[in-house]
Amino acid sequence: MTVRKSTKKWLVAFAVACILIMIDGGDADRLGVLGVLAWIVAWTAGTLLLFRGARAAFRAIVRRLTLRLAFSYFLIGIVPIPLLAMLLLSVAYLLSFQFVGTRIRRELQAIGEEATDRTPGASAIEVRDGRVARSSLAWLPEDAPAPWAAREDDPKFLLDEERIWLVAGRAPEGQGRVLLVPLQNREVLQELADQTGYSVVAGPGRQNSRSRAHTVRVGAGKKKSDPNPDVSLDAMVRPRTRPKPGQGLLEREGVVGVFLAHPIAVFGSSEPPSKRIVAVVGRTSPLLLYKEIFSNWVPGASRIVLTVMGGLAAALLCVYLVALALAFGLVASITRNVNRMSRAAAAIARGDFSVRVNTKSRDQIGDLARSFDQMADSIQRLLLDTARKERLEGEIAVARTIQQKLLPPASAELAGARVLAHVQSVAEIGGDYYDYLPTPDGRTAIAIGDVSGHGLPTGLLVAMAKAALATLIETGLAGSAIFTRLNDLIHRSTDSRNYMTLALFVLDSASKSAELTNAGQLAPYRVSRAGVTSLSLPSFPLGISENSAFPTQAWPLASGDKVVFVTDGLVECTSPSGEPFGFERLEATLARELLSDADAIRDAILRETEIHTGGAPPEDDRTMVIVTLA
Repeated sequence: MTVRKSTKKWLVAFAVACILIMIDGGDADRLGVLGVLAWIVAWTAGTLLLFRGARAAFRAIVRRLTLRLAFSYFLIGIVPIPLLAMLLLSVAYLLSFQFVGTRIRRELQAIGEEATDRTPGASAIEVRDGRVARSSLAWLPEDAPAPWAAREDDPKFLLDEERIWLVAGRAPEGQGRVLLVPLQNREVLQELADQTGYSVVAGPGRQNSRSRAHTVRVGAGKKKSDPNPDVSLDAMVRPRTRPKPGQGLLEREGVVGVFLAHPIAVFGSSEPPSKRIVAVVGRTSPLLLYKEIFSNWVPGASRIVLTVMGGLAAALLCVYLVALALAFGLVASITRNVNRMSRAAAAIARGDFSVRVNTKSRDQIGDLARSFDQMADSIQRLLLDTARKERLEGEIAVARTIQQKLLPPASAELAGARVLAHVQSVAEIGGDYYDYLPTPDGRTAIAIGDVSGHGLPTGLLVAMAKAALATLIETGLAGSAIFTRLNDLIHRSTDSRNYMTLALFVLDSASKSAELTNAGQLAPYRVSRAGVTSLSLPSFPLGISENSAFPTQAWPLASGDKVVFVTDGLVECTSPSGEPFGFERLEATLARELLSDADAIRDAILRETEIHTGGAPPEDDRTMVIVTLA
């Protein structure tokens, strides 16, 4: 993991600040302002580094899929268990709190209803016409207003400074007799504790000056921070019939409930009753509370309830554990396959296409892993095919280079004549062929041919025909004899689908004549001042039949005559509508160029075919050879 430059700076600042603080020794006077600055820098740098460390840890957790899924399932499957337990415990405690408070209120009502003059500390108050007629309490003088005596609150309390009095009875319409029972009297609290079964204590509280809430400070009364709480738990009165609390979790008095009520009147203070409050605190153990809840049930009912609740909890726990096991199994399966695919992808990126995931999972992740393997296999086959194709294309390029070198220059000056050639191949290796060779008797042989098809087989046949023709001419054979030998060679070397058209034009510059031998090649044209003449000599191509005959005919020529040879690719090229160029257009073009030289004739033919085809690429090889007599 790379640490940012700014983080390194903060680390250095934190280290320096810590060193200065150690030197300062906690006494800011030793280093003065520098010590204070060191503390500020240390706190700032420490907080920032802690934040960045937590962020880096979180990113490290969620960066990898394994940790991310594990962390997610930890949050989903593990964390909710203690949270749910805390929620249930909180709800149970709140219900217990309310239950204890309600029980205290009910027993206070009973004490008030049963109070008599013999009740410890009780004082009788006579009320007439809404005023105190007789009272033995100094803080409640006679003739004092007593509207509180007619209140129907039950229970109801009076506050004399910090003393709480329970009002027993009421004086309807301001006429009657009531008893004031000192709630904080130990005997009264003992009666309340015996009836409720709780340890109880009572105390007053008041409204918080910073809010509308009322505050009752409850404490042990032993802490220095709160030596005088409103309600001291040390002053609690325990029920006489209850044993002392045990040390077990269920036997400790850890459940607390509080009954709160506003006093109906406050004496000895200018505060209104709405700002004072009376709190009666009860404390018991979970076990005693449980027994009390089920005390009115049929014997054994509590066990049934506990059994049912325990069974439901056990079933819920089993279902949860099974779901958790399935979840972690799913996480393990997903992360295992994802990690394998990640490693396989990294290997493929390095060029190793033989790696496979080979998963056994039958889920969608397994299907994805198998698709990954199929993709890798397809890429590997594609690369092998591409390599073979590139190797084949390289071999074809070499073959094309060799074929092009087998052809003579496109323009050459021969004995008594000038030759101009043009070749346009469709494929890398074309099937058209031309050549010019000297004969043993001093003449010049000019050949032009066309092999059926394209590609490597065609190129091999062209190379074989060129070599054979050169050899046969060097042996002294001429005309029909050469073609008969070539026909036999091609017929034996290929099947009936492969054949070759060939025209051999042997020029005698001394006598201004030429012998033409043809094997299915298009008839050449003689272009002179007199016009355009077709030197037609029909015959079969080479290789069609082993018994074919190939005629030879002599033609007289004159200086300046031009003999034009073309292959079928020029004549048969079609327009966008499918109409071929044809012999008529070729002859018309030659007729327009009677007085032109070979270059002009070549350009005219190429221009006309380009216009006719609309610039479309050729569908067959196009070859043209023009011989101009000197």
